[in-house]
Amino acid sequence: MSNESRFVGNSIEELLAALADGVRGAQLALNATPLLDASGRPLATYQLPFLDFSIAVEMTTAVSANGKAVATFVAPSANTQTASAVRSHIAGRLVATPPGDGLPVPKLQILASANVGGEARIDIKVANTAGELLARQPIELNIDDAASAQLSAARRPGSFVRSSATRLADALLTTGDDGTARTRLLVGSGQDGRDVIVVVVSIGAFSARAAVSAEVLG
Repeated sequence: MSNESRFVGNSIEELLAALADGVRGAQLALNATPLLDASGRPLATYQLPFLDFSIAVEMTTAVSANGKAVATFVAPSANTQTASAVRSHIAGRLVATPPGDGLPVPKLQILASANVGGEARIDIKVANTAGELLARQPIELNIDDAASAQLSAARRPGSFVRSSATRLADALLTTGDDGTARTRLLVGSGQDGRDVIVVVVSIGAFSARAAVSAEVLG
C-alpha cells in the first residue's frame, strides 16, 4: 500500500472514530438526564439507535519538481476541478450495539411499600430481557442520597439529612429459585416525614430505583 493510500485510509478511520465518539457522547448526555420528576414519577428516556452519515472527501497530492509526492491530505470536496485531485463519496450507518452484545441482560423490578411503623418492605424481582427468571443472582442495594435530597427538596424547605437510623436492612441479597428477594428499609424516627428515600438495586451496570416516603403510616 502506498504512503498516500495509507494516509487517506487512516484519515477516514479517524473521521469515523470521531463520529462514533460523538454519538456515544450524545447518548451519555441523554443518559444523564433525570430519571424521576420532582414528584418521583418516571420521566421519558431517549436512545440513539443509529446514525446515517454521508461524507464527501477529496484527496489532493502536491508534487515536487522531481516528481515525488510531498503532501497528501483529505479535505471537504469542492466544486473546482484540479488534475491532482481524487474525489470520493462515503456513506454509511453507525449502529449502536445492544447491551451485552445482543445477549439477554438483567432486568430488575423493585416494589416498595409505605412506611408502616418505621419500616418499608422492599420486594425485588430479577429476570432478563428474554423473560427468564434469574435464580441465585447476587444483587446490591444502596440508598441514593443525592436523588433523595432532590425529591425531598420538592416537598419541603431546608436541606435533606438522612438520619443515622435510616438504612437498609441488607446491602447484599441473593435471589431465590423464583428470582425474587426481599428486604426492609428502616426509617429512623428522626427522619422528616416529608422526606423521600430513594432505594437503588443493582446488578453491575443495571439497576432499578424506588422512592419511599418517610411519612409513617399506621
